[in-house]
Amino acid sequence: MMTAGFHWGVSANPSNATESTIHDHQHRRSKESSKSDITLTTTSIPNTKKRRYDDDDIPKTITTSHGRKYSIPTPISKSKRSKTPRIIGQSLPTNRLIEVLDKSNLENLLQDLLRTHPEIESSIIKLAAKPQLSNSIKLLQSKFDSILNHLPYKCDVESDYSYLRIKPHLQEFFNCLSDFILNYLPPIESSIINSLTFLQEVTNLIHNIPNFSNNEFQYTKSMAYEQIANTWLIVVSQEDDTTPVPSSTTENTTTPSEEEHKQIISIIKDYDLIEKLEKHNDISNSKFQMVIDYLKSELEQHELIMSRATTTNPLSDFITVDYSNFSMMARTSH
Repeated sequence: MMTAGFHWGVSANPSNATESTIHDHQHRRSKESSKSDITLTTTSIPNTKKRRYDDDDIPKTITTSHGRKYSIPTPISKSKRSKTPRIIGQSLPTNRLIEVLDKSNLENLLQDLLRTHPEIESSIIKLAAKPQLSNSIKLLQSKFDSILNHLPYKCDVESDYSYLRIKPHLQEFFNCLSDFILNYLPPIESSIINSLTFLQEVTNLIHNIPNFSNNEFQYTKSMAYEQIANTWLIVVSQEDDTTPVPSSTTENTTTPSEEEHKQIISIIKDYDLIEKLEKHNDISNSKFQMVIDYLKSELEQHELIMSRATTTNPLSDFITVDYSNFSMMARTSH
């Protein structure tokens, strides 16, 4: 986007610049030719020599009947042009205006734009880049810090007064948390590692909220624990409404559910899920017990399958035939 009305001496079209130069030269020649036709006599020179003057350079006089002369002031010629073009102020182009805005002003601009034109919401969702996990956690951390920063200094942290002071910021934190939890659930989030990492961070944030004695807060925190625990269960169970279609062949194929089962078993061991959830369970008064029981049952089932596979002889299913009657000794005995 070019900035209109201001140029840095570089012509965008050299041919236009040449035509403009020729036009100005012809204009000066015609002006000098018109000026040469005007001949006036000056009163300050005693002899009768004539001299060519510009209309604007010679003063005009009026002689009265008594012989007195009066000078008429020369008006400013309107035909003269300034050598420098006139430059006036103008607003920034849209791209420069967006570049110069800081994060806060840019957010306010987008919010105002959405309120004015709600029909562009779908376009923004379509064009916006997917938020990174680190940025999402950072935003929630800033919402949590806002709660702590608004706690009163000279007052009991767990008092009702303290709770009323931070209540709007607490509501903003939980609203933001609800939006991001839905964004990190399948099928929007395809990586189970990202989902579990997000849940681990936000669960720790809930633990660190001051335990206000207010009954309303106690109910809110209890509901938050139940919802976050249910979200853990959704992620680790990877529930899907679709049923795998049975194979028409008798080959030993692996169904999608078996692949997901192997994946969650590997994550349970590598990510130390049971140990982490047991810590959450102790802090939240057993709100995560259901998730722990599910993971333990998955481990037990997996270990049972593995033990059967190792103890079973793969040749035991074959039909055995007694070849004793076909031996050399059997034949000679008859």
